[in-house]
Amino acid sequence: MDALPLWISQHALMLWAAALIPPLLVGDFCWRRARRRRLAATGKDGYLALRPGTAVILLALLAALFGALCWAVWTRADLVRFDAALAQDLHDQLPPGVRQLAALVTPLGDPWLIVLAASVVALVLALRRRWRLFVPWCIALLGTAGSDQAIKYFVQRPRPFDGHGLVAGTGYSFPSGHAAGAMAFFGLLAYLSLRQLPPRRHRDAVAAAVTLVTIIGFSRVLLQAHYLSDVLAGYALGACWLVTGIVLAEQLRRTR
Repeated sequence: MDALPLWISQHALMLWAAALIPPLLVGDFCWRRARRRRLAATGKDGYLALRPGTAVILLALLAALFGALCWAVWTRADLVRFDAALAQDLHDQLPPGVRQLAALVTPLGDPWLIVLAASVVALVLALRRRWRLFVPWCIALLGTAGSDQAIKYFVQRPRPFDGHGLVAGTGYSFPSGHAAGAMAFFGLLAYLSLRQLPPRRHRDAVAAAVTLVTIIGFSRVLLQAHYLSDVLAGYALGACWLVTGIVLAEQLRRTR
């Protein structure tokens, strides 16, 4: 197992770029599938609809992933040792240029910036009386922030060492608030964009959200501000609230 963290640290920039490929392909597939559904449906509702059955399956899978990661951290399984070895090798082997690049990207997921941007969007929705979007937006983002903090204090996992001074991590490490917040915020922002933009811009909105979520989360690993399992758990937690917000918004629209 020690050889794998070392190899990852030596090829971190390549792997960081390669990590974008699967989410972009999945996002493009979902966009194409949704577009076909729209052509077969009446109006725009069929395009964006997330069926309750599909949502339940997604939530179950995401909850299982989060539970498995939480259990592994709680019981100090092999994943914890892999996390520690990877953090140490990244600290020792990562080129300074990659660290500086990650340090430029990671502030995009800072909690204060997410809170500020989310508050602006919520204010705009309220002023426009888009209550069926305002309510899911607030529930999903407040739920993400609240559950992240509650789980941090329950698990109480210390952060990795911080020997480079590029970021200053505070509080507990599991799950990553940057990853969870980025997933929920940029995911819901993409959903709002799909509701407002013409169809020809939808692929761009999905690709931008996927790119930002991916690079923000993995920048936390490269900077050793979080362990890899922290970021994966943050993604799973944020995705749970993202799915919840979209389903709620779609249900409110159908009952309009």
